Amino acid sequence: MALSDYTGRSPTGRDETIVRVVPHRLWRPGDERIEPCTYSGEQIRLSEKHLLAVVERDGVRERRYFRDEQSLSAWMKENPR
Repeated sequence: MALSDYTGRSPTGRDETIVRVVPHRLWRPGDERIEPCTYSGEQIRLSEKHLLAVVERDGVRERRYFRDEQSLSAWMKENPR
């Protein structure tokens, strides 16, 4: 599926809407930012390739990070914890 196909979709059982999904890589000299994968919890170095999803809930936007499209797709189908 193209990443743009996720736009406007809501994850199963969640009151959120995906605003956009893009390939992402954060590069800042001397800064090694790490965030958990939203699906698996695995630590992602944001200086390495990953996916950034912006989701909106009640007018508030949040960034979610995913290791790859497989993780994003699985998160879309997963019921909330």
